This record gives sequence, structure tokens and C-alpha cells, in this order.
Amino acid sequence: MKYIIICLLLFAATSKGIAQTQAEMNKQANEAYKTADKQLNDIYQNIMKDYSANKTFTTNLRDAQRLWIQFRDAQVKAMYPEPAKNYGSMFPVCKANYLTELTTQRIEALRVWINGLPPGETCSGSVGARH
Repeated sequence: MKYIIICLLLFAATSKGIAQTQAEMNKQANEAYKTADKQLNDIYQNIMKDYSANKTFTTNLRDAQRLWIQFRDAQVKAMYPEPAKNYGSMFPVCKANYLTELTTQRIEALRVWINGLPPGETCSGSVGARH
């Protein structure tokens, strides 16, 4: 009997951590997006600093980043073209998750200027051209 009570108490304690209110889910998804956005901005700033001597590259990267932001916003509008109320209570979570996904993809695309390319890569373009 003690075993059953202990199991039930453990189950109740762990399932409480799983259950969330809509506001908690919205906050969690928004925080994940903010974290990804901060990481993106940090990587972008590091690249701009590391490549500051290469004015042509930094000008082009700045333009590319501005266009990416426009693309990101247009992509979200394409994914959710209707007013937010049409998507129900999960919309804030879905939108934040999608923004996080797009931002994470951009982070990976920018990392190449920080991490470099695999040895022997012949199409390196501006990667590593910090001059």
C-alpha cells in the first residue's frame, strides 16, 4: 500500500511539472525565441567585429541581414496570413516557435564565418577573408 501511495505522489509531482497554463507556454516559447534572437545578434556582432577590416564583406553582410529580417517577417506572414484570433489560443506559441526555427536556421548559416569551412573546401568565398 505504501508503494502505491509513493508512486501516486511521485506521479502527481512529476505531472505537475508537465502541465502548463497557456500563459506559461506562451512565456516559455517567447523566451526561447528571445534566446535564439540574442544568440543570432551575438554571432552577427562577432562576425562584424572579426571581419571589420573587410569593408566590402561587412557592407554586404549588413545588407543580407536586413533582407533576412524582411524575409523572416514575410515568412511568418505567409505561414500565418490570417488575423491571430483565427489560429486559436496556441497562436502565440506557434508563432514564437516558428520565429525560433527561422532564427536558428539563420544562426547556422552565419556560423560558417565564425567556425570556418571543412579542410579542402574550395568554394570558401568570403569565409576567413578578414582583411
